Amino acid sequence: MKQHQLPMCAQGYFDERQTFVALSHRKDDDWYQVATELVRGNAALHNVDASELRDSVMEVSREGALDLATLISAGSLLYGPRYSAQRRDHGRDSCLSDVLDSVGEGARYFTNHGEAEEGDAANFLASAYHVNALADTALDVCLIGVSHDRILILWRFEDD
Repeated sequence: MKQHQLPMCAQGYFDERQTFVALSHRKDDDWYQVATELVRGNAALHNVDASELRDSVMEVSREGALDLATLISAGSLLYGPRYSAQRRDHGRDSCLSDVLDSVGEGARYFTNHGEAEEGDAANFLASAYHVNALADTALDVCLIGVSHDRILILWRFEDD
């Protein structure tokens, strides 16, 4: 599967020990299967199932996706977002916005974060929330961006 490069700034924002980050070519219409194939190479995400993914994610707005990217890069799933995640940081926000834009025009964003049920009122940086866990880990949160030819995956996982 053809991989694409994320913006250079992304290198400092995602801890490889607790996140999986990928930008790839989307080869067919079933983006759930493409996402599953991409993440299964990671030991913490090896059991993610396409049908379970399909049943467990909800669409979020671009603004919600930016908050989720912030949580995935600067938060703890067990202890909530770090204080710094709840404050706007121009450099971080600009970089994460570029990361979201890298998926291409017309992108739609999906997550297993339970706050997505609240629609536009969702607070993805709240200290208490639920998720539809998809990995073997104690807790995991994904953000998947999908356009007609690319797929972006930001996935955080933590053991308790």
